[in-house]
Amino acid sequence: MVAIAATTLVPAAAAQGATRTITAGPPGKVAGTPKDGDTNAFYRKSVTVHVGDKVKWKFNGFHTVTIPAKGKPAPAFIGPDPSGATVAGVNDAAGNPFWFNGQPKLTLSPLGALPQGGKSYNGKKLVSSGAPLAPGAPKPYSVKFTKKGSYSYYCTIHVGQKGTVKVVGKNKAIPSNKANAKAAKKEYAKVAKQLIKDAKFAGPPGNAVEAGHDTIPSTIFRFFPATKSVPVGTTVSFNMSAKTTEAHTISFGPADYLKTQADTFIGPDPANPQGLPVVNPIAAYPSDVPTLPAYDGTSHGNGYLSGGIIDRDAATPGGGTTQVTFSKAGTYNYICLIHPDMKGSIVVG
Repeated sequence: MVAIAATTLVPAAAAQGATRTITAGPPGKVAGTPKDGDTNAFYRKSVTVHVGDKVKWKFNGFHTVTIPAKGKPAPAFIGPDPSGATVAGVNDAAGNPFWFNGQPKLTLSPLGALPQGGKSYNGKKLVSSGAPLAPGAPKPYSVKFTKKGSYSYYCTIHVGQKGTVKVVGKNKAIPSNKANAKAAKKEYAKVAKQLIKDAKFAGPPGNAVEAGHDTIPSTIFRFFPATKSVPVGTTVSFNMSAKTTEAHTISFGPADYLKTQADTFIGPDPANPQGLPVVNPIAAYPSDVPTLPAYDGTSHGNGYLSGGIIDRDAATPGGGTTQVTFSKAGTYNYICLIHPDMKGSIVVG
C-alpha cells in the first residue's frame, strides 16, 4: 500500500458527494512495455470513500465491475444455458457430428456477464456493469456506496482480478483523487516493469510451450516460444502460466476456419437470437475426448484440432494444459480462438 501524506487527505466537509475514479486495465502508458502486454487489474486497487460518495470505473480493456453481496463470491462469466439447452447440429468439415452435441450449451451468465442492479450499493445485493459487448469504447460505470464497510469487487472475465472499496463515515479524512491517481501510477509501474522483464522470456524447458507468461496482474498475449521445433512423435505440452487471470485455446487448422471460430466466440444464439449470447462450442469444447488424437494435419476433414478453453480457474473442468502428439513431419500453425492475434507454429521434422 502506498503511503499517503496527510496533505493528500480530503476532510469530510470538502468531499460531500465526491467521486473517486478507478481504471479497469492500465491507467496510462509506460515506455518499453511490450505491445502485446496488458494488465488485468484495477488501479488504484483499493480506494476509500465516504458514505454517499460514488466510485466511477473507466474501462481500458474487456472487463466487468461486479460487486457481489458482501461476503459472497463473484459469479461466473460463462455457464451452462439456464434453460438447460444443449448443443445440437454442430458438424466438422467432414460432415461428422462433433462429440459435444448433446453437451450443455454455454452462454454468458446473467449475473456474471450482464448489467445487474441499480446505481447504488449497500452490501445486500449484487450490482454489475456487465461486459462491454456493444461496439465502441466502453462507457464508464458508476456506483454510489450508501453503507459503511469494506467491499470486494471483481472482473468476472478475468478470474483473480479484484479490487476493494472501503466506505467510511463522513467525519473521516480520505485520500484525494490526486493521491489515488499517484498511487495507481505507482502500482502500474511495478506491473509494467514485470511486463518488460517477462517479454524477454525464451520459453519453458523441454517439449513445452507457455500460453502467455503471466502473473495475476500482468499478461502477455504471446506463445513462448512462438515457434517450436520437435522430432516426429513428440508430445508437446501447451501450458497456461502458473498464475494468470487469462484463458486461452490451442487450436490448429486452416487459417480461414480458425478465423471464423474466433470471430464467433461470443455471439447471438442462432436458435434463440433474443436470448442470452452463446459461446461457440467449437471454440469452447475440446475437438476430441477423452484425449486429443495424434496430429498429422488431417483431423476432422480439414486439420482442425483444439484443446478447448484452458485456464487456471479451479472451476474450469479442462484445467490449464493441452497436450498434442505430432505424428507427421510438417509445420503446423495454431492460434488462440479467444485472442486470435496470439499465433504459434510447431515445426515437426
